[in-house]
Amino acid sequence: MHKQYFMVPEGTSIEMLSPKFWTRRITGQGKRWLKESELSAFNEELLTNAERTGLERFYRNLEEFPTRVELDSIRAMIGETIPEGFFTRTLVSPEGEEVPAEIRDDILENATNLMNQDMVLQMGLTTRRTHLRAMPTDLILVEGFLDNDDLQLTSVSLGSPFVALARSRDKSWLFVQTRTYRGWIKGDHVAVAKNRSDVIYYCSGEEFLLACGSRVEIEPDPFLPDTWDLFLQMGDRLPLEKPKDVENPHSQGPYGCYAVKIPFRNRKGTLEFRTGLIRASEDVSRGFMKLTTKNVLKQAFKMLGERYGWGGSYNRRDCSRFIQDIYKCFGLELPRDSGVQEKLIPSPRIEFTGSAEDREMQLASLRPGNPLYMPGHTMIYLGRCDGRFYVIHDGSGYTDRHDRQVSVHGVFVMELSLRTIKSQKSYIELLTSAPEIDKGLLKR
Repeated sequence: MHKQYFMVPEGTSIEMLSPKFWTRRITGQGKRWLKESELSAFNEELLTNAERTGLERFYRNLEEFPTRVELDSIRAMIGETIPEGFFTRTLVSPEGEEVPAEIRDDILENATNLMNQDMVLQMGLTTRRTHLRAMPTDLILVEGFLDNDDLQLTSVSLGSPFVALARSRDKSWLFVQTRTYRGWIKGDHVAVAKNRSDVIYYCSGEEFLLACGSRVEIEPDPFLPDTWDLFLQMGDRLPLEKPKDVENPHSQGPYGCYAVKIPFRNRKGTLEFRTGLIRASEDVSRGFMKLTTKNVLKQAFKMLGERYGWGGSYNRRDCSRFIQDIYKCFGLELPRDSGVQEKLIPSPRIEFTGSAEDREMQLASLRPGNPLYMPGHTMIYLGRCDGRFYVIHDGSGYTDRHDRQVSVHGVFVMELSLRTIKSQKSYIELLTSAPEIDKGLLKR
């Protein structure tokens, strides 16, 4: 790297923009944090915590989701998803043009005018990376910046399972429960299965290909336009298939590629599967990576410099998805939203209290690679250098020593003594907790 080509926050050096800078300072960097059985127990405890705290909307075992739910309960779920500001904040088009007020009423009716009948709830799979919305619309609800859309809940990866709870009045959207969120998803971006077992079997395969890079492309089929922009995001996985050496003049042979099983939507909107190809040269792994400090930091730095994407906008990530995607590479299925992650992670933790000096003493025992939490934000701890504590995160920016607000809106390395943009307090003064995932489950 050439220093003149990179900007770094004050207190951060160019050399710090490499995971090797941090891992070489750590003893036991390659030691496994959790055994395979402990990973499974960790995920089960997350589900238990979600049920115990009433946060199943944000983390749910879909295999145990009931096949029938009363219509009034579904209406209540829809109402719970509508953001408070929907009736007061500005509603604009993706181009930033304000839309007439009456359109708001149309969107609301589209979401709430459900058929009054008892329906068997079907499961399905997403057929591309798509968005989960708070309301069935592509319009943007803003208060300030267009890139902070209050209707954008999260992105949903290709091959993600869901339970279909309701359909919008115009039949273009489905109200669904995914494993980590509940909201509206475009109907033509998903395929509904005839049998739940088809979805469960697809998601439970032991032989799978894991995306280790920030994004991993699936090779396009020139004769199937809906395959031209398919990709996986870090932590996503697809079942592996045995490649077939057959004559195939219309597409690509499985040479130098992994063959994976991809869900697609047939003409009737139901679920079928086809074989897709992912280059062997892509950053992928057969099975999960080994959960170590070295590997956590390695994965985090693969996203260095990427733009911030609220709720997964622009095919990017926000702070909690940054954390979620990193840990998915090791088999840990964290929920979305930083506050929910902080509440549900079942590991022992450091609770931060007192002054900045007190918090530094508390932080000194934390192993690098663990997440740090503060109100509305989360980061990955990197370690200590020259008496300063550092993190890598997908954040908005900081306030420098000249009281200048520095906008970053991306993944960057910084020291925790810097102040946030929105307050006069430093990041370290706002820390609330740090789950010590490397120490396993909290012993009850």
